[in-house]
Amino acid sequence: MTTQPMDTPRDPHLPPPAVVDWLLEQDWSVMIPITSIKYEGARPHDMTKSTHWEYQMACPVLGEDDAGRIFLPVEALDALRKDAAARASAEAS
Repeated sequence: MTTQPMDTPRDPHLPPPAVVDWLLEQDWSVMIPITSIKYEGARPHDMTKSTHWEYQMACPVLGEDDAGRIFLPVEALDALRKDAAARASAEAS
């Protein structure tokens, strides 16, 4: 795995390190090739349907009685893992 040198700035488009670490702590599924979701009634963000390709899913527990679902493309999850590894390498140096 390639890590960024200590003097390379962190990608500003990534979530804060604590969020990256929390996401990586979740139990992620294997890669799911394709899923289509049709939204009946609620229309989140005015969407009626969505299609996800090559993604992974986690279902974190949120509080005592709730859980959520997080969908991330495989490449996005890999970017989070590389960021965590680069930060760990920088801390170890």
